Amino acid sequence: MNTLQKFFYEVAGPHIPVSQIIINFIFILLPFTFITGPFLPDLFLSLIALYFLIISAQKRLFTYFQNWFVYFFSAFYFYILLRGIFSAYPFESLIAYNGPIFYFRYLFFILGIFYLLNNNSKILKYFCISLTGTIIFSVLDGYLQWSTGYNIFGFQSPSIRVTGIFGKEEILGHFLAHVVPIAFALMIYIFGKSSKKMFVYMSFLVISEIMIFITNDRAAFLKIFQFTLLLILLSNQFKVYRIISFFISGIIIYVLLQFSTDSIQRYSQTLVSVSETTIPYMPWTSGHEKHFSVTIEMFKDNPLFGQGPQLFKTLCQIIPAYQDRCTSHPHNYYFQTLGELGLIGIVFLFLSFFYLAYILCKQFIHYWFTKNKNIIYPDHELALYAHTFVLVWPLIPHQSFYNNWLNVLVYLPIGFLFYFKNKKK
Repeated sequence: MNTLQKFFYEVAGPHIPVSQIIINFIFILLPFTFITGPFLPDLFLSLIALYFLIISAQKRLFTYFQNWFVYFFSAFYFYILLRGIFSAYPFESLIAYNGPIFYFRYLFFILGIFYLLNNNSKILKYFCISLTGTIIFSVLDGYLQWSTGYNIFGFQSPSIRVTGIFGKEEILGHFLAHVVPIAFALMIYIFGKSSKKMFVYMSFLVISEIMIFITNDRAAFLKIFQFTLLLILLSNQFKVYRIISFFISGIIIYVLLQFSTDSIQRYSQTLVSVSETTIPYMPWTSGHEKHFSVTIEMFKDNPLFGQGPQLFKTLCQIIPAYQDRCTSHPHNYYFQTLGELGLIGIVFLFLSFFYLAYILCKQFIHYWFTKNKNIIYPDHELALYAHTFVLVWPLIPHQSFYNNWLNVLVYLPIGFLFYFKNKKK
């Protein structure tokens, strides 16, 4: 049986229903859609979510819903829904733009991934290959644009940032910071940890994080740096390898800085910008603080419930006092939630953050301060927890909380964590 035959046999075997075969292929091809724009990733996510919703009703898969995450997410969703209904602008709050009324689909997307992997774990390998291939293509395309000015399709960046396959959208670094840790976690789970494979994994991280740096996306580079730091502190088998590989990345980045005036300008500007904030050297700029100030005023008008989900943009357009401090979103999940959902809404966000912090602290204490070196979380799980923790780190600029393209990437690792945790039981 050749490789192609094996692939079709494992993904579309004789005993697998046609509907599940289609969804398996949709899941495997999902990574390729990430570089096409927001429509296809959201469509594929919705199809996976819809498939699980239907199959769970047909097969009465009630056990999938009997866990604390489902209860927690459901409570948060119904709060969003009620707050939007009773806001001053229900249509703009729930339906316009990214439509928070459909936020529930992320829960069914997570459970859909869990279900698909439970029924055919072999598709995880092909998803990993698909994701890794998409990343490598994006990285090499980015290097091509950085060195020649044009990517493989002739796109030229509109600014000093490297945009690569994303054309005019300055999100290449952001994309890589979200997907590289996921690919790393899946690779070490699927392909093991021999010395030769360790070299491959570290090379993958080095070429990716250097690309993130030269995209001149400051927030993205900070995220990959935080992920690296957590990996060094908490991983069971990657500490030394990651220290060496990050040292190599640092040397290469230093050399590149000597020849890249754009990067020098961008990161020098960063040092100046963060030194001018109210609290000096926070990882945002005075421009971000202007956006934050609007959310604080929104919060003061309704501290308990906020103004309504996704209303930052709408209120900025209709309230003159806000307009000189506005953009489409305030660039921070916590400030956005504070202004739009009030104290009740931000409690959900902080509980998620503190839960992830608890997991990482437990791993840190167990590894460094106890004699028992038996692992609590294997490296592939730890990488996903560390990555998710970085994504919800409060002191960093974010995209909109309701950005559908981004939320596919944010909720994707949670589906894998569901599967990995279930396998240990």
